[in-house]
Amino acid sequence: MSPRTRRPGRIAYPALLATTALGTMSSAVVNAPLWVIRTDLGLTAEQAVLAVAAFTVAMATTVPVSGWLGDRLGAKPFLLAALAVMVLAELAAAAAGGLGMLVAARAVQGAACSAIPPCVQTALVTAWPDRTARTMGTWASAIGLGQAVGPPFGGFITDALGWRWVFLVHAGLVLVLMAALAAAMPGVPRGRPPLHTAALGWLVVGCAATASAVVLAGQNGPWAGVGLLAVPAAAGWVLFVHLSRRRSRRAAADPAAPRPLLEPALLRGPGYRTAAAGAGLAMGAMAVAIVATPLFLAAELALAPAQIGLVVLTLALAMTATGPLAARVGRRHGSGVQLGRGVALVVLATPVLTTATVAARLGVDTWVVVAVVITGLVVAGAGIACAQSAAATELLLSPAGRSGTAVGLHNMVRFLAMALGYSAVSLAHALDAPGLIFPALGLAALAVLVALRTPRRPAPDPTAPDPAVPGRTDGAVAGDRVPAGGNGSADPCLDDDAALGGPARTHHPHPTDAPVPPALPRTAGASRREDRP
Repeated sequence: MSPRTRRPGRIAYPALLATTALGTMSSAVVNAPLWVIRTDLGLTAEQAVLAVAAFTVAMATTVPVSGWLGDRLGAKPFLLAALAVMVLAELAAAAAGGLGMLVAARAVQGAACSAIPPCVQTALVTAWPDRTARTMGTWASAIGLGQAVGPPFGGFITDALGWRWVFLVHAGLVLVLMAALAAAMPGVPRGRPPLHTAALGWLVVGCAATASAVVLAGQNGPWAGVGLLAVPAAAGWVLFVHLSRRRSRRAAADPAAPRPLLEPALLRGPGYRTAAAGAGLAMGAMAVAIVATPLFLAAELALAPAQIGLVVLTLALAMTATGPLAARVGRRHGSGVQLGRGVALVVLATPVLTTATVAARLGVDTWVVVAVVITGLVVAGAGIACAQSAAATELLLSPAGRSGTAVGLHNMVRFLAMALGYSAVSLAHALDAPGLIFPALGLAALAVLVALRTPRRPAPDPTAPDPAVPGRTDGAVAGDRVPAGGNGSADPCLDDDAALGGPARTHHPHPTDAPVPPALPRTAGASRREDRP
C-alpha cells in the first residue's frame, strides 16, 4: 500500500494559493510597462506583444507534459523544481538586452508556470479531500487575484525602479514561496500514469506548431513560414486523433491492451464543444483587452505605467466581482443561459471600447476617454467572468468532464485562444490598423453568440453503459479493467488521465481511504458541489 500523505502545515494552504496567484501574475506583470519596454529595447509594437505571447505559447505547449511529470515525479518536487527554473528565467529577463533574450526568457517562464496548476490542484485536493469544491473555488479566486494585481504591480515598480525590477521583485517573491512550500507543502504519492508516447508526442507537436503559426502570423509573416508551420500542426493533430482511436479499438477488443489517453468520442459532445467555444472566447477577449488597452493608453493618451495598471485593474476587478452573480445566474437558469449572457456582454463592450479609441483621435479630453475605457473594461470583465464560469460548468457536467485528458485539451484550447488574441493585436499594429482590434473582437463574439443560440442535436453519451459489456457504467471502452479503487486504471492509486495537465484528481492510497464521488447528471442549472453533505 502506498504511503499516506502527511498532514499539511498551517501555512500550506495560503502558500499554495499564493503560488497560483504569483503564477498568474507572472503572465501579466509586463502588460502595463509594455510601452516602456518597447521604447527601452527599440522594439516595434508587434515585437513587444511577442514578449507577452511567448509566455502563453510556451505554457500551452508544455502543459500536457507538465501534468504527466507532476504525477510521475511527485507534485512537490516537480513544483519546486519548476519554480526554481522560473526564478532563473526571470533573472535572465531582467538582464535582457534585446528582443531575442527577452522572448526566450519569457518562454521559459511560461514553460515553468505550466507546472503550477496541476501540482497545486493535486496538493489541494489530496490534503483537503473533504472540501474539494470550496478549495477549488478559492483556487479560482487566486487566479483572479493574480490577474488583478499583475498590471498595477508591474506599473508601480516600473515607475519607481524601472521595468527590469519587475522581474527581480517577482523572482524574490517566488523564492519566499519556495521556502514556504518546501517546509509546509504536503507530499503527494507518486503515480505511474500510462503514457502513450507517440500520441502525446504528436499532440505536443500539433499544439506547438499551431501556437507558433498563430504568433508568427501576428508578426505579419513571413507568411511562407506560417504556411510551413501549418503542415506539422495539421499532422500533429491528425496523428494524435488517429493513434488515440487505434488504441481505443485495441482496448475494446483486448482486455489486456493499454488504454488510450483519450476516447475521441468524448470530444464530439455538444457540451464539450460549447465549453471550448465559451472558454476560448473569454480567454481571447481577455488577451485582447490586457494588451491592446495598455498600448492604446500609452500611445494615444501618454499615460504612465502605474496609471495604465490602475485602468486595466478594473477589468480584473469586474471579473472578480461578477463571479458570484454569474454563478447565481447559472444555478437559476442553467449554464447555457449564463454563457449566452456573458458572450452578449463581451459583444456590448466592444463598441464602447471602439468609441474610446475614436474619441481619443478626435481630441476629446483624456479623463473622458479614460472613463469610457473603464466602462468598456468593466462590461467586458463581467462578460468574461460569466463566460468562463459557464464554460467550466458545461465542461464538468459533460461526459468529457470526467476525463482529465479531455480537460487538458480544453485548457490547451484556452491558451491557444489567448495566443490568438495576442496575435490579433500584434497583427493589427503591424498593419497600422489598431482601430480595428475591438470591432474584430465584437464580430467574433457575435459569431459565437449566434452559434450558441443555434439549436443543437444532442450527441450520444460516450459514457453510457456499453451494451456489449453487461454492468459497465463507468464510460470506459469495452475490455478496460476497472479495479476496486474505481478510478478506471490498473493501479487504484493512479489518476491515469492526469497526463495532459487537466485538473488533478484525488490520489487515494487505498480504495477505502475516501469515497469516490459519483458522476453528476447533466441538468439545467446544476452545479458541482463535492463538499455538500
